[in-house]
Parts: sequence; structure tokens; C-alpha cells
Amino acid sequence: MTSFVPNFSTQQLLPPWVSLGARNWVFVIEVPPECLQLYLDTNFNCAAPDFAPYYYEALAYPYGLLRVTKHDNFSSSYGGKPGTQTLRKIDVNWAYPVNRWQVSPENIRYNPKLVWVEPLAFDNNSYSMFSSREIWGTEVEMARIATTEGTQSDQLHIDVATQGLRTFTPKSISHLLGVMHIEMDPRGDTQLLDLMEKHKGLASFAGVVLSNIGLKGSDNSRNRSELNTLKQFRDVFNMQVAVYRAIIASRAEHTNVPDMKFYDGSDVTLDFMWSAGMSQALRYLFFGPKYAPLKNGPEGHPGGSDEIDDQKVDWNLPRLRKDVVLAVSFTSDIFYDVTGTLHTYGS
Repeated sequence: MTSFVPNFSTQQLLPPWVSLGARNWVFVIEVPPECLQLYLDTNFNCAAPDFAPYYYEALAYPYGLLRVTKHDNFSSSYGGKPGTQTLRKIDVNWAYPVNRWQVSPENIRYNPKLVWVEPLAFDNNSYSMFSSREIWGTEVEMARIATTEGTQSDQLHIDVATQGLRTFTPKSISHLLGVMHIEMDPRGDTQLLDLMEKHKGLASFAGVVLSNIGLKGSDNSRNRSELNTLKQFRDVFNMQVAVYRAIIASRAEHTNVPDMKFYDGSDVTLDFMWSAGMSQALRYLFFGPKYAPLKNGPEGHPGGSDEIDDQKVDWNLPRLRKDVVLAVSFTSDIFYDVTGTLHTYGS
């Protein structure tokens, strides 16, 4: 094996990564069950060219997490102590837990393990975006992300915009398009047990999520969550073929959590903006493969953020409202690292 030629995008942020005092907002969303399994079948369970010795299966409850993390002290601890080359960034991703079954040569499934997948991610820092793509294989998109906390307790405004096309035409020009708008204005204390009784399967799903978060002073040995990513590179002579495909396993640990608050999903406004560039992701991940926005539906940004609107973001797009079931906020120290390559296709 030849040695890797160093370049700026990976040398700046080689894992493991450490984020101290990161601010986390997590939104539990219900989606059509076929969206969860469809991503697994088209990314992990298909032959390319061989089948992996694993089968990925969506869990029984149709929930996922839209996660927003604001990192004010983010750095690499590769070859030394964290804190050198420290940076600030915000990332947004859509993730959910699945069962990864081992598959025998006789095509018998056994020994399921709970892991996470992350079909969609945005990052506002180019260093961590390129490192995520090259090392983890995560298909992170560069984005403008603004988080604004209000004057009242727990008020929050989050906007995401990225370069894209409103429509696919010969004269279309790529420009900053609105992608996502989140606004939270809690009306009072939320009784988590009442929400769990209201939404079927939420208690089990919340148990899976919270088991990966280590409260301050607790034993951190069980707070690791494994993320599986499909890493691939296209063949330059045939763009529909990959010259390299592999399943990469990584882990994330949330520890030292001093506070955790829960909010009723009805206190959260979540809007996705429909454009040609985002239509496929919105259909296959959130609304269903056959979904199309109403012709006379709402358009435009429901509430502007001065920080992101100064970038001249185009919000004149169809607006799709998605209900939030539950929201959680907390502060944590986060440790990210690569576990290894689980399977290389065609090897």
C-alpha cells in the first residue's frame, strides 16, 4: 500500500476530534417508514459489486433526529493534545438508529447490533467538511448556518442555506438558497411522560437516544454510539460506477452533560424549502418518494434572521412544514473517532 499524500483538507483535522462545551439541539421527527428503509437498501444493502456481510434494517418506530450542534472549541487530538488548531463551527445532520445484522454465507441473519446512519449533513466550516468527506466518507454539504438564541429562555432561531439551483434549466445560475428554518419558543415546562404516551414508540426511541448521552459525573463507558457511513469514489471514466466503496465505522461520545431540557414539539416550527437541488433529499428522507409540494402552498421565509439574510439568501421557494414530536437541548463534551473499515466492496 502506498503512503497517503498529505493535503490541507485532511492534515488540519485528522481524527480523533474533540469538541468541548458543544451546544446541542435535537429534534425528534416522525417520517414515513419507507424513507428509513429505502436509504438503507439503496446505500448499504445493494450489491456493489458484491453484498456486504451485513444487512441494515430500520427499527420499528418511524423516528429520526435532526441534530444541530454549535462547536465553540473544536479541535483535532491526532498526535497530541486537543486544543491546537482550535476552530468554531456549526453542523446540522439527519440521523437515525438501525439494526445492523451479520449475514452468513448461507444468507442467514444473526447477531443484530444497534448503529446509526447519517443520510444528510451540513457544515459551515470547510476544514471539517473536507475531513468528514475524505476520512469518514460522510457526504457533507457546505452551508451557511445561523443560530440565534432569543432574549427569553430557550428561544431559538436556526437557518440553513446552501448553494443550489431553484430549477434545472439551461439558464439556471447557482446561488444561495434557503434549505431549512427552525424556530423554537417554549410556552412552559414539558412533561416527557405525557409526550411518550401520546406518540407510539417514542418511549423506546427516546431510550435509545438518551442511552448515548453521559450526564456529568456518570460512568461514560456506555455512552458510545457507532455511526456507519458508506464511503465511495466515482470512476472518472464511468460516473455511475465507483472505483472504491467501503463501509466505515466511527464512534461519537457525548459526556459531561450538566443540563438537559425537553420541549414539546408543538413549540417548534420546522420548515424545509423546496428547490430542484433539494427535492430528491426531501422526498426520499422526509416526505416520501412520491411527494410534491402544493401548487398554492405557502412560500418564503416565515421569519428572517439578520445574520443569514445579510448573505442575500433566496428564500422565495415553496415552504414545507414538518411536525416535530419532541425537542431536546443540552451542552456536552464530544469525542469523535474512526473505528475502522467494516467492509470493502469487491475486495
